[in-house]
Amino acid sequence: MTLGKLLRDELKQRFDADMQYGNVITVENERGQATIRLTDFDRYSATMRALTVACGPDTGEDARAFLSAKAASIARALSYLEEPLAVWELDGGAQLAQLRSSPPLREGDDISYWEIELQAGAQPSATLARYRWSPGMPERESLVYPATYATLARITDSLVEALTEA
Repeated sequence: MTLGKLLRDELKQRFDADMQYGNVITVENERGQATIRLTDFDRYSATMRALTVACGPDTGEDARAFLSAKAASIARALSYLEEPLAVWELDGGAQLAQLRSSPPLREGDDISYWEIELQAGAQPSATLARYRWSPGMPERESLVYPATYATLARITDSLVEALTEA
């Protein structure tokens, strides 16, 4: 069973059992691990704050090449999100790449965007979150994102495929 389906089934099982869920749910299989931070969920959907997928082999010596290739894979794999993704920052020394919506969603002065933090190393990972910023705000704020279980499963599996493709 894919990591996305495991996450979907865990969310559904917790709702059906009327279990207290806290705000973090983690599932894992032989391919990796997915952790979702939630604010709420119901029978068919969840309100996500962030989703982290960790999987794939050690990135080896050339972190910059790994980050460049995987950032491109992630941008392609998540092309169904509201805005297309582009590399915002890539730092091989820090083993970190950042992708953001390009262009971001603009509603008046407000700007909303997706951000994915891609970490290289022994256990590569990608963390997806949505943010909002507007003039006068000292810094951006994290947004919650409502999505069906099926959408969250699709995003999870897309990240797994992007991180593990050769």
